[in-house]
Amino acid sequence: MAVSDPSTLPTPAGPLVDPLAAPPGHRYVHPLAIGPVRLANNLCLAPMAGFTNVAFRLIAKEVGGCGLVATEMVAAISRSQAVHDERFRVLTRNVPAEKPVAMQVYGREPELCALTAQALAGAGADLIDLNCGCPVKKAKQSGCGVALMREPELVGRVIRAMAEAVTVPVTIKMRLGFDGENRNMVEVACAAVANGAQAVFVHARTGESKHGQAVDLSGVAAVRNAVPSHIPVIANGSLDTAQAIRRAKDEGGADGYQIGRAACGDPWLFRNLISELTGGQRYTPTLAERRRLLERHFDLICELFGESRGVRVMRKYTFFYCNGLHGVRAFRDRFHRIPDRAAFQVLVEDFFTAYQRGQVEGAAEHLTLHDRQADVEAEPGDS
Repeated sequence: MAVSDPSTLPTPAGPLVDPLAAPPGHRYVHPLAIGPVRLANNLCLAPMAGFTNVAFRLIAKEVGGCGLVATEMVAAISRSQAVHDERFRVLTRNVPAEKPVAMQVYGREPELCALTAQALAGAGADLIDLNCGCPVKKAKQSGCGVALMREPELVGRVIRAMAEAVTVPVTIKMRLGFDGENRNMVEVACAAVANGAQAVFVHARTGESKHGQAVDLSGVAAVRNAVPSHIPVIANGSLDTAQAIRRAKDEGGADGYQIGRAACGDPWLFRNLISELTGGQRYTPTLAERRRLLERHFDLICELFGESRGVRVMRKYTFFYCNGLHGVRAFRDRFHRIPDRAAFQVLVEDFFTAYQRGQVEGAAEHLTLHDRQADVEAEPGDS
């Protein structure tokens, strides 16, 4: 099924959070330039396979105000293939309201990655990133993702080919190394920058480390010390609190912060991090706002994927808008059984009306992506 033209997507339900509120001279939150691309603030949404479609990105921008959003990673294909590939069009769908937007190439062949970069630039990418961070088994077996870090010279050739193929900035997303025995983040970062990378995103774990394990900010600091000062080094990995971001800056020297999984479950995360880091107060959404945003997200998903598939895709996002409320688990579980938009409208009306009346049972829980039913379509891939 073809997705809708982006110009037909519903307009924002309310005013956008103004990301320009980031004070220019603040230590932790400030504008950031990646080549000629200027970010209003230095908090970035990470690319996540299965999650960061245009609907999710619009929500992150509208209510969070992050400085940069990113699409899901795009496997390297020829430009002619991209023109006719429906999946490519879905992955790269973007709208002016989310700009600037980064798009990520997943591959290892310089020529093919360059052709893909050209296709991404043609699709509207403001930045194009090379994936050297994905740790899944399939990526490692194919020599892509974090496995590419074992070949710094090849990383340099891929980056150079991409940078020569497009006029927008090319960046790299990497880890500290393929595994604990091969921590070559400095060598890879320097190879990338020497060949044209204009920013380095560093996940502060190696490819064998699991989410939830401690990050190693000394590796981020080593990269920051090794590359020229005008090249931003952006930290990634468990940056879900203001305290974690302060550590990334104070211990790792990070110029910016990329957040992935923590943004899945809390649409207001970026807004609250910016507020806390600049001395403001945390924002608590009203019940009406939670409902309005849930309905908007559902509308966006159905516009993109059609109603039948959209209902299934929306399952993994549902709890975001009820997290911390009584009965959130039961609400999520009921959502997994709805067949269409009409059932969605009934479920939402029943839950929020009952909640207003104090008639919802169940604990007030904060669910995570790991605490979900098996029929949720996907868990975000780390790219």
